[in-house]
Amino acid sequence: MSSRRHLAFAILSLLAVVSLGGVLLVWPSYREASRHNRRTLLLHHKGQNYDAQARRIAKLTKQVEKMTHRIETELKAIPDKPGISDLMSRLSMPIDGVHVYNQAFSAGDPREAVPGGDLPVRVQPLTVEMDARFDSIFALIRRAESMDRLLRVSSISIAVDRTNTQDTVARASIVLEAVFDPPPREVR
Repeated sequence: MSSRRHLAFAILSLLAVVSLGGVLLVWPSYREASRHNRRTLLLHHKGQNYDAQARRIAKLTKQVEKMTHRIETELKAIPDKPGISDLMSRLSMPIDGVHVYNQAFSAGDPREAVPGGDLPVRVQPLTVEMDARFDSIFALIRRAESMDRLLRVSSISIAVDRTNTQDTVARASIVLEAVFDPPPREVR
């Protein structure tokens, strides 16, 4: 029996050495491998997140480019002053007795752009009275609408004298509103 004991003791000793070796050699490697595995998963997740963020940034960049293009091509500037004298000179048409017979400008008092609104934006009316052919009246309206600054057409009234059959002269009254955004100290 003593050889059986020695064999059992040898087996138990071998198991103890293998277990202790496993704990001393394998466990640190297992811990290190687990740490690397967690780090790999974290980096993989971050990589996926970076891809999603890159796609989102690309999409936002395209939206910004579209908005910038729209601002540059479709939207009009709002100056800090009404610039009525500049508007009158830019809208003035030569009185030639053929296309334009008469033209007069009168400026109104500045007021809120949106009555009762909270916006500081204001408008100053500019009335254009003219006796002219319709194509000249229409050219003035197109000129006003094509300006690089915001100018609203508030009203248009055109009447033709039907008793005069030789001349196709119309009397027009066009009210334009020069939109402006004064600095805060000038708002009343």
